[in-house]
Amino acid sequence: MRLPAALLVLAACTMPPPPKHVATTPAPHVEAAERTAVLADRAHLAEAPLILLGDSITEQWETAGARVFAERLAPRQALDLGVSGDRTEHLLWRLKSGEYDHLPVRVAVVLIGSNNLGTRQTPQQTADGVHAVLDDVLARWPHSQVLLLAIFPRGLQTDDPLRLAVEQTNRLLREVANRDRVTWLDFGSVFLAADGTLTPEIMPDALHLSETGYVMWAAEMLPVLDPLLAP
Repeated sequence: MRLPAALLVLAACTMPPPPKHVATTPAPHVEAAERTAVLADRAHLAEAPLILLGDSITEQWETAGARVFAERLAPRQALDLGVSGDRTEHLLWRLKSGEYDHLPVRVAVVLIGSNNLGTRQTPQQTADGVHAVLDDVLARWPHSQVLLLAIFPRGLQTDDPLRLAVEQTNRLLREVANRDRVTWLDFGSVFLAADGTLTPEIMPDALHLSETGYVMWAAEMLPVLDPLLAP
């Protein structure tokens, strides 16, 4: 069976560690301390083979995407570990806290980096940060698979500076993902209108998804995710 063109399952590759800078240096997300504590408590009670790591776009599986999560991801024992405002350095800090170490992770879905770009980190810095996250997840759960999602498009128009930065970062991420146990999936184009714009029906603020957007996300992801979850 042929896989969708947007999917690239990449071969093993040894990659040097990313250089040290802000996006690769673990840092606590002080403003999200309450959410971080809630997730630590949830993780201690969970036996989740599937975890979702990311920022507000992932966290909002619990709000705008709640119905879709209950129907499509909860039956797969998914645990939403998204934190609004997280950048790669914050996700690294949460991982290195050890709060999630006991989870029997078979697949980690990673979608991170949009906030790095939103705070004027460069596409290269952002890709380095994602590289560091991948290194951590693959080492922390040595028998797991990672489904690395391309950063979703943002900005209303095709020439929006953040849209262009996302596209440049995703080109770099395709290279970062070139290793064993990592599957790269880029379906951001499904969120775009025919003229390349983002519509309020899918992304009301040109960044976060509506429920319709979460329906589309699940439809694109699950055919790729389920084979990775299989024992």
